[in-house]
Amino acid sequence: MRLEVPNRHGNLTDVVIGMPTAEDYTKATYQNYNFYLGATIGRYAGRISKGGFHLNNQFISITNHEGVQLHGGVNSIDKILWDVEDQGGGAHPFVIFSIEDKAGSNGYPGNIKLKAKYELTENAIKITYTAKTDAPTVLNVTNHVYFNLKGRGSTEGNELYINANHVLQVDERLVPTGKLIDVHHTPLDYTTEIPLHFEGHYGLDTPFVLEAEKLKASLYNAESGIQMKVFTNQPALVVFTPQDFSELKVRNHETFNRFPAICFECQNFPDAPNHPHFPSSVLLPGETYRNEIAYQFDVK
Repeated sequence: MRLEVPNRHGNLTDVVIGMPTAEDYTKATYQNYNFYLGATIGRYAGRISKGGFHLNNQFISITNHEGVQLHGGVNSIDKILWDVEDQGGGAHPFVIFSIEDKAGSNGYPGNIKLKAKYELTENAIKITYTAKTDAPTVLNVTNHVYFNLKGRGSTEGNELYINANHVLQVDERLVPTGKLIDVHHTPLDYTTEIPLHFEGHYGLDTPFVLEAEKLKASLYNAESGIQMKVFTNQPALVVFTPQDFSELKVRNHETFNRFPAICFECQNFPDAPNHPHFPSSVLLPGETYRNEIAYQFDVK
């Protein structure tokens, strides 16, 4: 809901977009917009095409709209309350939330037990997702937090770096075609820090294929002096910049301008179950799914 970090002047800046109260997230006025503010997304983050996928020589039909499912389908794990399983204080305070998602939920096989651990370190928030299943299934979880490093205005002009030489080619419905596109000499080349500009296009909703180096992305706002670095063990980063939040009354709604926020969704490739050459998203009994994400903050 909130994340306050010190800016260049030592004042705390709330760098996360959220609703004014926890109760606001339960209301239809929030849920109908599907902005997924700060939410855990699954069972499958991103889009799955063809109305489902093949698993163990069987076609698994999942809930969809005209053949495409987004972010796990309707009434998925972002729309329900999780249990608080554990919490701790000290130098690295943390809380662990958990949920059991039953077999058949939005069409997915397997009963899964999913845990989300949020941990604060000296200058980072770490999110760790782990999961187990009792039957073969697919799983791709991420966090959908929106950032604005100034706490107001627009993300336009922020300096963006993404450690990716390729993006996934997508069709008009933003579903991957299976092809990779080299970003060099294109508008999607963020291999060096460049300012975000939105003139003449609708913003980013783009799956970047991450390289092996530890730092996966960074964002810097010159006015606040806040720099955020993104680390993850996932193979892809979907970067999303909404044009606005429509009529949704996010906290401090009146202080935001066009393109008010940016998402860094650390995950597997969208539609991987339908592309055998993509990294596998299959989770088998006895295995443990693990997605590690860290957002680290510094002042330049």
